[in-house]
Amino acid sequence: MWEWDGARWHGIKTATPPARAEACMVYDSARRRLVLFGGYNVVAGKRTRFGDTWEWDGKTWEQVSNSGPSPRNGATMTYDSIRRRVVLFGGNGPSGETWTWDGKSWREVKPVVAQGRFNSVMAYDEARQYVLRFGGWNGKTRVGDTWIFDGIIWKQIDAAGPEARNHSAMVYDAKRRQLVLFGGHDGERVFGDTWEWDGSKWLRAAFHEPRLRIDNGH
Repeated sequence: MWEWDGARWHGIKTATPPARAEACMVYDSARRRLVLFGGYNVVAGKRTRFGDTWEWDGKTWEQVSNSGPSPRNGATMTYDSIRRRVVLFGGNGPSGETWTWDGKSWREVKPVVAQGRFNSVMAYDEARQYVLRFGGWNGKTRVGDTWIFDGIIWKQIDAAGPEARNHSAMVYDAKRRQLVLFGGHDGERVFGDTWEWDGSKWLRAAFHEPRLRIDNGH
């Protein structure tokens, strides 16, 4: 386990959750804890998916739930600071489920979603107080659609933007009040483009970009 202090990485010697890939993790700012869910591990050629929930308080990891969403990898998760809920969407299957975590238990929210998908990207837009989700894999193809979630329903936004892809990364830039999306792939091409969401449209950012990559964290 590693921690970034703003200048360099530090290794932390502590007991950790079982090793895994394609888990999702976000910071709960109200409770000041990192929340980790799911993922998978492969041992001797056998893949095991996890459905456990862990929290990190800066000193120790604690398993806080083994119920809620079914074991899965490839889900996406973000923290809704207004509603004080962690929001989880999708996962392998592909799943179209939406779940929220309040620090004590998971609750499934059942808004109408056109398709399940995994390895999409999702972040909370503080300025507009909604969760925005882009792209992913629907089991047949990569998609390039944009959705927003207000805590009750998902709504698809008709907005041209990044090409269809999965495995992108996206975060909210509080200073500029925009969401920033980077990279991903469509199965054949790896993208190194940067896009910004201003609340109504996607804009391609015009500046020197990092090298192409996929599976980067967010």
